[in-house]
Amino acid sequence: MKLFNLALILILNYSFASEKINPMESNEKTKISSFNKVLMKYEKLHQSFFENDLSKIKESSKILLSNIEAIKDDKISKTLNYTKKKLEEIIASEDLEKNQEAMNIVSQGILVVLEKQFPNKNYARYYCPMVNKYWIQYLSKSEKVMNPYASKSMPHCGEKK
Repeated sequence: MKLFNLALILILNYSFASEKINPMESNEKTKISSFNKVLMKYEKLHQSFFENDLSKIKESSKILLSNIEAIKDDKISKTLNYTKKKLEEIIASEDLEKNQEAMNIVSQGILVVLEKQFPNKNYARYYCPMVNKYWIQYLSKSEKVMNPYASKSMPHCGEKK
């Protein structure tokens, strides 16, 4: 009986030990998950700009800003510091043209993190040479270019970079 109990304890200990998650892995997964949420919220902002809906732009900016602030990583936070300032400008502004300029900076800040720290094959950099601006687009949602800066005049102008 003692042998059986000992064997059971060893099996259970081995089982639980093999399921333990390395704290570094867990932290990295949390950062990736948080950044993926940022990308999803960015997608809503992109759509709001494509629709030229100022109230949606402001609301999407608030949500994106709170998701960026929720990322607990000094390097990402520092990288996105200027991005956060530009989102605050969008929230405070009623000028669509100024907001588009700020959106370009927001996009580029998030692109730095996307391309250098947390690559995600579902998102890609897009560029429109006519307006000289960048954005991020979710690839699976639409194969068609959705230019958030010229959606009325040239909605599909731009290319994947």
